[in-house]
Amino acid sequence: MLYNWKIAFADKHFRNRFIISLVLVSIVLTGFASLLAYIETRQGHTFYDPILNFIKPRDVSDFIFFVTYLTALVGIIYSIVSPYRFLHLMQMYGSLTLLRVITLFFVPLDPPTAIIPLRDAFLTNTFYAGSENLKDLFFSGHAATLFLFFFFANNKVLKALFLLSAIAVSVGVVVQHVHYSYDVIAAPIFAYIAYRVITKFSKHYYSEVPQQL
Repeated sequence: MLYNWKIAFADKHFRNRFIISLVLVSIVLTGFASLLAYIETRQGHTFYDPILNFIKPRDVSDFIFFVTYLTALVGIIYSIVSPYRFLHLMQMYGSLTLLRVITLFFVPLDPPTAIIPLRDAFLTNTFYAGSENLKDLFFSGHAATLFLFFFFANNKVLKALFLLSAIAVSVGVVVQHVHYSYDVIAAPIFAYIAYRVITKFSKHYYSEVPQQL
């Protein structure tokens, strides 16, 4: 693995793209954190959701946390073996986050009335800046990220794992009334958009280093 990274960084074109991508993704993530603080102070809309009305809310935070971050860890390990694969994933996640910035800004929502706040230590200590965030709604970041891993992976076993995890977490956030069902239904659509955009503009990597992909 280290040899692959050494060879990749010896390539000036890859090195420049990697650094530029890293800087841009960092900017997007910083802007995303600022937006989350803003939307908590903004008046939003409450939707009628027949699916939520049918489901009695239950706290499944531990399940959501475990599945989300264990799956993400597997996905990162899978991607980091190849520098080019990791670069693609970083660009896809940055694109997905940018899409979330856009939708969160233009679709102001208040949380479902029966919401049980999600206990997520990682988000609380990073993007949520230690506060409780209830309006990080459209679209579901947990579900979208896992669906992104599903679209991204080439390995059939991992694709199945990522799909099952994405579905499980999607059901979990709805059961806990953390999200409207619409937030979850939209998640794989936006994940696929992020995947397709980067795949379309990064095809040259697959032709340059097919042995690593």
